[in-house]
Amino acid sequence: MKIDFPFIGYEAFAPVEVPDSNLIGVFSPPVDGDVDEAAVLASGFAKPIGATRLRDALRTASRVLMLVDDSTRGTRVPRILPYVAAELEAAGISDESVTILTAQGTHRRMNEDELKRKVGDFYGRFTVHQHDWLDETNLREFGHTSDGTRVTANRLLAEHDFVLGLGTIVPHRVKGFSGGAKIAFPGVAGREMMERNQWEASLRMSETVMGHPDNPMRLRMEEAARFAALEYIVNLVSDAAGRIVGCFTGDIVAAHREGCKLSHRVHAVHLPGRADIVLTDAHPADRDFWQSAKGMYSGTMAVRRGGSLINIAPNPEGVADNHPNMLEIGYRPHAEIVRMVERGEIQDVVGAAVLADVAQIIDHADCIMVSPGINRQDTERLGLRYAETAQEALDMAFQRQGNQARVAVLRFGGHVLPVADAPAEQRLTA
Repeated sequence: MKIDFPFIGYEAFAPVEVPDSNLIGVFSPPVDGDVDEAAVLASGFAKPIGATRLRDALRTASRVLMLVDDSTRGTRVPRILPYVAAELEAAGISDESVTILTAQGTHRRMNEDELKRKVGDFYGRFTVHQHDWLDETNLREFGHTSDGTRVTANRLLAEHDFVLGLGTIVPHRVKGFSGGAKIAFPGVAGREMMERNQWEASLRMSETVMGHPDNPMRLRMEEAARFAALEYIVNLVSDAAGRIVGCFTGDIVAAHREGCKLSHRVHAVHLPGRADIVLTDAHPADRDFWQSAKGMYSGTMAVRRGGSLINIAPNPEGVADNHPNMLEIGYRPHAEIVRMVERGEIQDVVGAAVLADVAQIIDHADCIMVSPGINRQDTERLGLRYAETAQEALDMAFQRQGNQARVAVLRFGGHVLPVADAPAEQRLTA
């Protein structure tokens, strides 16, 4: 069977041929039937979960802060904002009383074109600020969580009397699912919460977190979000074609959990067992390795111990400019990275956490990357085998696994949630 990739204009991603006798399946989140997005959105705003309708919740507000994700996320903010604006108008909130804060976590700032695409026609209508997690002058302390984690976040949360989060719910390596309180923590958080959650998740395998919203990292950030007065969310669930199939508004926990149920149904794919070779594209998380590692996080849930995992992504911005220590440290066995962090040898713990996530996978599987944006030296520095083309990567995997190797192809690897029925001895464990 010929397998193509969703990246246009790259010779490295020419279609590859997987023998039918080796292929156990091509697994992609389903796209079924027609979708009336306007009806989905209208219903979501009319039927909030765990809260009153947004216009009613806004009645006593005078200054409103909207948190929106950045250009690495697919939330169709311009599609949501007209509905939000209607609620604001119904509550008597003027445009001058509304501020948008981009919640990019540790990602780089967006440029002007990216900002315009993110908010669409509302660019220039509302005041827009961008969060910088390392700018201490723009952070404020909100207290401590029950486990003692210091909660710092952008001061604008304290300067507005109503905080609304807009986002998307997809499977996530650190939080179980994105969306909900994640728009605040890590979206507009300071270092402490960033490091605590990222690092704790890196001590667990993907399959114990992805698709499980009630995990310690998620519960901690929800507690922190309550401190910081995140009061309301508007979260979308979209299918692999980008169509909005669900809109969940209301309480930051109750509405989120309902959205997670739909997201699981939309993004989960069921494999008959773990494959010897897994070929996955990281779409739509493919700007840099920091993002495209999501293809590995999902792929590791489909490959057997000792199998080969091939991750395909363009990565036009390289490895991770915002976390240079990823290349400075390079691949180390997971246990060694843990020791380095525990000894205080690493300043950027967030970067180390992603290294640890990837190291867990490398320690259990043969990992190959095809990425025109990352050269051989840096690829190997990260502990991955380098291939110039997808076909070369597949040939390398067959050489390692044998001609009878079973192959699974994962589409939409940045968001897919593989569920593999596998005997215990095949499952990857930390």
